[in-house]
Amino acid sequence: MQKRVAASAMLTFFLCCVTTARADVDWFTTLWHNDVFLDKDGGGYTNGLYFSWFDLSESSDEDFKPALLTRPLNSWLMPEFDGQLQVNEFTFGQAMMTPKNIKKAVPDEDDAPYGGLLMFRSAYTLVDERISDTLAVTVGIVGPSSGAEEAQRAIHKLVGANEPQGWDYQIKDEPVGQIKRTRVWRYGGGDHEGVGSDLLLIGSGSLGNLGSSLGGAVLVRYGRGLESSFGTAGQVIGRVSNPMAIDSGWNVYTGVGADYVYNQIFVSGGGLRSGQSADLRHDQYAFYAGASYAWKRFSLTLSYVNNSKLDKNSSARQEFGALKLGWKL
Repeated sequence: MQKRVAASAMLTFFLCCVTTARADVDWFTTLWHNDVFLDKDGGGYTNGLYFSWFDLSESSDEDFKPALLTRPLNSWLMPEFDGQLQVNEFTFGQAMMTPKNIKKAVPDEDDAPYGGLLMFRSAYTLVDERISDTLAVTVGIVGPSSGAEEAQRAIHKLVGANEPQGWDYQIKDEPVGQIKRTRVWRYGGGDHEGVGSDLLLIGSGSLGNLGSSLGGAVLVRYGRGLESSFGTAGQVIGRVSNPMAIDSGWNVYTGVGADYVYNQIFVSGGGLRSGQSADLRHDQYAFYAGASYAWKRFSLTLSYVNNSKLDKNSSARQEFGALKLGWKL
């Protein structure tokens, strides 16, 4: 009952935040991360499912309001609006982490803990010709109320994977929050009509008990419509999104990233939670690769992410494949 009440409260809050924005929606996307794409099972970040709504505004739209949760922070953390493309994003999702060996009823003490996250993210983005800025606020809950145990058991039963045995030792319920600021710089050619390449530099910083980090990435893309889609690359170093092509464009991309992670809720905790934990590895490195193709109203992205181990015992890897589908409404 406690899990259902918490999940219902989270969903109600999410719906309230969305309805305070404009009623029209320009894009809807669904994103699935899973290690089953790589024929792996357990040991770190193992599954994530996210649903996002995007509302876009041209500079002539004076009624457009930034996403609700970001509004109090815009004047501090975002550049002044000066006719750029504006984008509001609302994402509802669930993620989970498991120990390396999910067959054990009692996980090893030095292994990564079982943990689930149920979250809502509200983001506001300004896209200029060569620079994209994003401010995102995430709220949610980790622990049994996230519903991660039930979700993993259902997925593993569906795909015929091993049944996880140690969810009784998952981290306890704790509310979480995070503020994240990202900037993307675009260099190189490739206009909307022609085929070309570009280089994207991405800088990002986050603060909160969900996770605090500072880092960046370099991304190289080749394809068509690069100019109109580079703003979607800002979340390549996060879990919520993957770069996608839009407006009948396409691209292939690859890149590397590095971060200093101060705290991470699943591994080191965020200051409140108790229970099993592991030694966080603060220096993190990543490799990204993927391909995206867009029709007039649909977009498909396939990607691969290989991050450093989150903990010093190398039990919490972050290697997964991702499938992202987008619909233009």
